[in-house]
Amino acid sequence: MNYLMPHSPKKDISLNEYGLLSNLNFVLKDMCDVKNLKTSCGNPDFFKKCDFANDYAPFLKDLLNEGTVLKGITVCDEFFYSLIGENGHYGTPTNLNAPSCVPGGSSSGSAAALTTDLYDFSIGSDTGGSVRIPASFCGLIGMRPTHNRINTKGVYPMAPSFDTIGWFANNPEIFQKVGNVLLNNIERSNVDFKQYVVAEDLLELCDAEVQDNFNNYINVNIPNINKTRLSTNTKAIIADNFRILQGAEVKENIIPWIENNKPNISPEIRSRIDMASKITDIEVNRALIFRKTLIDEIKKSLPEGTIAVFPTSPFSAPKSGQDDESLGSFRKRLMELTSIAGMTSRPQITIPRLKDKSGPVGISLLGWKYSDEILLNKLMEI
Repeated sequence: MNYLMPHSPKKDISLNEYGLLSNLNFVLKDMCDVKNLKTSCGNPDFFKKCDFANDYAPFLKDLLNEGTVLKGITVCDEFFYSLIGENGHYGTPTNLNAPSCVPGGSSSGSAAALTTDLYDFSIGSDTGGSVRIPASFCGLIGMRPTHNRINTKGVYPMAPSFDTIGWFANNPEIFQKVGNVLLNNIERSNVDFKQYVVAEDLLELCDAEVQDNFNNYINVNIPNINKTRLSTNTKAIIADNFRILQGAEVKENIIPWIENNKPNISPEIRSRIDMASKITDIEVNRALIFRKTLIDEIKKSLPEGTIAVFPTSPFSAPKSGQDDESLGSFRKRLMELTSIAGMTSRPQITIPRLKDKSGPVGISLLGWKYSDEILLNKLMEI
């Protein structure tokens, strides 16, 4: 079980025997408050200096109060700063659905755990793709909800203007049940679904085999679907502006602790921390202006009532154990597909529907703000 942290609870944790999630068990990403436990955020030195939590994160308490049982804490990428799923301290969780390949990150252990048959669902987080990419690589259903739909209090912050709680499951009915608890009593859209469209500019970013498999699937399941282009900007430019804004918030939320405590950090994560530390206010201001313009543009290309459909990742899971330079090219391409949801605060769900040379690839549905329940109801349609 190399997806579980060594400081996982020795006993199952539950708060209520009965509820909407009775008889379901789950595992949790190592960044959330669990009463009387510590977290590592993927770094052993952080774990040593972290305080024990006084209570459960509110979203976690909601789950436990509905009868579900917490079975363990899962490995995550160090300080959540990767989409690959390899941790230099705790290892690479095994992706049983793509042998010898990475699980995707940063919610690596939460995704890898569901490639076994031991758990009903798992919890991760998604800032730049950290639920969507491991779900795609591991062949799972996964969701990044509308930003701020789920309370992130008691969850260690990375980049709060992008951070969301997300979840994984294999079973659509269980996935919907968990969503109903996590999204309960929060603002939702009153706009009805009107149509699907293929996001052509995102599809073009994918490997030829993924494009072919996607087109074949859509032609059978959503014939005569319309097409659109989400943005006139190159997706590399969108991803770069995301990188600047995310890095600036990492500089504010994570780097001060690193500077004060001097933890041992793996080289590949250290390089990203160093990059973030050099981001300037001028860069941030430009990126904020860009983000506002992008939001306005996508409101027109993808109006309320319309759901964009495209592959979740441009390729299936890369082989594990590659050098950081090789993995860097994968990360850049992944961010070109994932950054739009974060930059526009929109919900995105990924559903395991495609196969590539090394394993699964998800199909994503990108909705409008607060259309989370509509996306959940579309699970069985695609």
